[in-house]
Amino acid sequence: MALKKDEYTVLPNKARLYKQSGSTRFYVAIKLDNGKWERKATGTDDLEEARERATGLYWEAKALAAHNLPQASRTFGSVAKSVVDELEAKRDTPQWKQTYQHYIGAIHRYQIPYFGRYKLDNVGDHYLGYNDFVAEQIGRTPSASTMNTHNAALKLIFDKAIRLGYMTTLNSPKLIHAGTQSQRRATFELSEFKSLINALKLWCNTPTHRQYDTEIRKLLYEYVLFLSNTGIRHGEEAMRIRWHNVSIKESLSGEKLVVLSVLKKKGRKGTAQYRDVVVRERYGNAMAVITRIKDSQNALKAIPIEDLIRGRYDLPLFAISDGTQPKRMDGTFKKFLTDMNMLVGSEGTHRTRYSWRHYYATTELTRKDPISIALLAKQMGTSIKMIEQHYGHLDVVKHGDALRGRTDW
Repeated sequence: MALKKDEYTVLPNKARLYKQSGSTRFYVAIKLDNGKWERKATGTDDLEEARERATGLYWEAKALAAHNLPQASRTFGSVAKSVVDELEAKRDTPQWKQTYQHYIGAIHRYQIPYFGRYKLDNVGDHYLGYNDFVAEQIGRTPSASTMNTHNAALKLIFDKAIRLGYMTTLNSPKLIHAGTQSQRRATFELSEFKSLINALKLWCNTPTHRQYDTEIRKLLYEYVLFLSNTGIRHGEEAMRIRWHNVSIKESLSGEKLVVLSVLKKKGRKGTAQYRDVVVRERYGNAMAVITRIKDSQNALKAIPIEDLIRGRYDLPLFAISDGTQPKRMDGTFKKFLTDMNMLVGSEGTHRTRYSWRHYYATTELTRKDPISIALLAKQMGTSIKMIEQHYGHLDVVKHGDALRGRTDW
């Protein structure tokens, strides 16, 4: 290949000198063992001196490779940012996973601030202090699941650094699975349910200073009824439900059911996959809830509920009067729990909207005729392993009738 102006061969197909525009000094491009070209400054504008330094830099890189050390050097921050760019590029595509959002958050908020300026070949010298840094930032010892998320994000960065020759497997730190074990998630007791729902209904109908806040509260009430009677995940999974995902079906015994078609995932070709979720509440009560939701939306008020469901309308189920969806309802729900002095559950942890999914699973497993774990996992869109992991402590309660009365005291 013909050399450009101010380019000089030092070692054929191994090292060449060049100048950048606006600079009088020479730089050297060195071909690494992985086939990539690494660029370094020679620090001189004298051609012969630059040749000598370029030759030395090339053989230095070869020596590093011979000792299984990285031939190139980059900061943690530069590779971390490129990993974030790769993850962001998958957003709104079939390859996007919700966990990527957690990786991006961990990289931006904790990993770049802590590791950012360190060279990748000596990040391991500073790794042991990372967990303490995270604990200091969040004000408590992070849970094991939190640190597993951080480690998964770090692994993406380290793996890319190794592929690019900026790090080797030998100087890549061994990731520590530390943190506290997750506490049992807060739920609502069955005895609390009716009084809490009644209190929420009254609270949501209490006038507020802004009409928008009043609408959010009323939507929250209907939203909670759906979460507690379906076990669907709050947030993205629930908010993606459209009116055309609502249907009326019959059970084997002829009972009418309200069924939600919940988006499970999208395949590599963008093909959507759904799971059917049966609303646990009686048909009449379930229909009353979705009718109230319909009537709260200006564009749907005049449409009979049966026509709306049959009409396959591509509009969000959970929306306020103008048809838009609130981005978050966490703060509203937290305010309600705080006002009712119910923010902290019996487990000692804060209740959140996730507590309703936990409530659904707990009540299904502890009722007189509990459903199988396999069926519960299918309804909730999770695995049998996850059900057993989070609700295994209920097994003895679930089988209480079979276990009691076997001996006399």
